[in-house]
Amino acid sequence: MNVAEARHQTPASPALQRKPLVVHTDMRWPIGTGIYNVMEAYVSRAPSKVKIESLPVAGGVARPLTPLALTRALRAHSPRDGVFWNPGFVPPVPSLREHCPSVVTVHDLTHRHFYSRAHRTYYDYVFRLFYRRCAAVVCVSEFTRSEFLAWSGMPSDRVHVIVNGVDPVYARNRETLDYPFPYVLYPGNRRSYKNLNRLIEAFSASGLAQAGVRLLLTGDRDQSIVDHSRQCGCDGSIVFTGVLPNEAMPKLYRGALFVAFVSLYEGFGLPILEAMASGVPVLTSNLSAMPEVAGQAAVLVDPLSVQAIATAMKQLGQDRVWRDELIARGYERVRCFDWDASAAALWALVEDVGTSGSRSF
Repeated sequence: MNVAEARHQTPASPALQRKPLVVHTDMRWPIGTGIYNVMEAYVSRAPSKVKIESLPVAGGVARPLTPLALTRALRAHSPRDGVFWNPGFVPPVPSLREHCPSVVTVHDLTHRHFYSRAHRTYYDYVFRLFYRRCAAVVCVSEFTRSEFLAWSGMPSDRVHVIVNGVDPVYARNRETLDYPFPYVLYPGNRRSYKNLNRLIEAFSASGLAQAGVRLLLTGDRDQSIVDHSRQCGCDGSIVFTGVLPNEAMPKLYRGALFVAFVSLYEGFGLPILEAMASGVPVLTSNLSAMPEVAGQAAVLVDPLSVQAIATAMKQLGQDRVWRDELIARGYERVRCFDWDASAAALWALVEDVGTSGSRSF
């Protein structure tokens, strides 16, 4: 058939056109969390052939009984049609009753390493079984995929890497929050693997505080951090931002002298990219997924060495030429992490699972 003939063909009847793929999602992840940001990035980029429906799930978003609650919601509202996708890490309970296949995004395995013995046991004896029954698992880095495969025993062809992107607002923004002092920024929570005690010790040893630089920590004042910084002799140079809305974060990054993100473990490390997109140098760790994300565009240090962190902080605080070089590298690096490309890959995978007839169980 040539083009002229094709133009005169009768269009397919709407009734014969393929229906949108229904994707059932747990959308209760709290605003401001990393999982919420990932979820919003994907949902806002869903193609027209995908219809996202929020599951009415009871209970907490990541409690021990959440997998059961997800399965109950799927049985009640979508016994067979579509696909279940969780942007977080919680899979549904395997069931003897066939229902829609599951795709779950696994960001890391921190619960096995840095939480309680109960968390580790739950992962090893419950989640591992549930993951194996998913049609596909998405990991956010090659590091996470390798660790997940070694732990879970899932077939490698069902575990995929789709990297996170960075919100374009960080690159577009040119405003700051106008703090009246230069500051090093730590953007993140206070969990043990974030390595804040060593970061504070290194900041104190770097001499930056004596030069009028502050260490800015996101979130509310934490007395244990204040006490530790007092022991290090730098309590007057530690500043807490308080809880900031999402729209303030690009301004917070843009005003930083550099970002210090020296975790002991990350499945990805989104603050690395947010800093680079903001035109800010990055100091990060040489462990887990952080070198993979940072590439050659950040300063990598041993996060267990206070001296190594302090030396890098001092040089970053004093060497403008080096900062400018890292900023230029960072702008190039973030081009490798695009939400549009990642969303296209995710929704193509979800559609493939939905149309191939694959089932979780």
